[in-house]
Amino acid sequence: MKNQSVLKVSSLLVVTALIAAACAAPAALQSQPTPATPAESPASDSPATKPTPMPADAAAAPKLKALATFSIIADFVQNVAGDKVELVTLVGPGTDSHDYEPTPSDVAKVADAQLIFENGLMFESWLDRLYEASGSRAKRVALSEGIDPRPFEEAYGEDEHGHEHDADGKEGSKEAGHSHDEEKAGDHAHEHGEFDPHVWQDVRNAIQMVRNIAQALSEVDPANANFYAANAAAYIAQLEALDEEIVSLVEQIPEARRKLVTSHEALGYFADRYGFEMIGAVLGTMSSMAGEPSAQDFASLAEAVKAEGVDVIFLENVTNPQAVERLAREAGIRVGPSLFTDALSAPGEPGATYIDMMRYNARAIRDALTQ
Repeated sequence: MKNQSVLKVSSLLVVTALIAAACAAPAALQSQPTPATPAESPASDSPATKPTPMPADAAAAPKLKALATFSIIADFVQNVAGDKVELVTLVGPGTDSHDYEPTPSDVAKVADAQLIFENGLMFESWLDRLYEASGSRAKRVALSEGIDPRPFEEAYGEDEHGHEHDADGKEGSKEAGHSHDEEKAGDHAHEHGEFDPHVWQDVRNAIQMVRNIAQALSEVDPANANFYAANAAAYIAQLEALDEEIVSLVEQIPEARRKLVTSHEALGYFADRYGFEMIGAVLGTMSSMAGEPSAQDFASLAEAVKAEGVDVIFLENVTNPQAVERLAREAGIRVGPSLFTDALSAPGEPGATYIDMMRYNARAIRDALTQ
């Protein structure tokens, strides 16, 4: 009996232990530590939970993609946009925009742009076709907007050559038939349109162009509007100083000698602003690849040069020097220094920026006309 009692007690103890273990199991499971969160454990103990810092470039917003049609406009845009814009230029330094022929890569550049900065007034006569061919949706900004354009016929002395207009606004002549000068004016209008597009040759116009750039950039990229406004203001201050400098340089030239004969009709705005008389241009608005003018053209211009007492003709960096040299021989005048007109020079040369270009031209003209 005693052994049976012991066995029963032992069995009861085993069952009791098993029941206790079974009841304790859920509590044990509940008391298991949960995975530590970054706040519950030192950062050094759980490196996988540390946020990975983003590189500064990756965190920054992508730059605005802008395109400038030629080098002078590109310089304006760069001064305003700084490093906020990815800028490409179609017609680079030392290259004549009149002779520009788009390439497949240029079509891709136009297609990729968000903003296109152009001169307007039909200076880039090829741009409409290029823009359409590229399928671009870029906003086009004509920097000549807000500038009072100079009619081409002013360059040829409308009153002097007898131009008049009929009731329909068409140009005629007081004489029977059209004079040679009227035909030249017509050639200008055909190539560039009714107005002279070389507006940047008056520094005050360049200031308006810079304002147009700042406004366009701010509208498309308002987050950087203050940056663009500050850059534009600083650059405009430099341009205002440049304008005053050119006025001072021209004052050193005797008034009777403030007469310009050039290789290409590009300095009309310069002449109007700074007090010069344009006697004529060998090539009109023709490109640097154009052939020489006719014998009659040379004879007429040489006669005008002699009559005005001009003794120097200025070559331009994007025009054909042969025609200029021929006129100089026939008129018995000097060929002056080459001026930068429709394009900047290559880096390291005197006209690598707009300010350098205008300062160089004014000094070169002053020096040539005071010899």
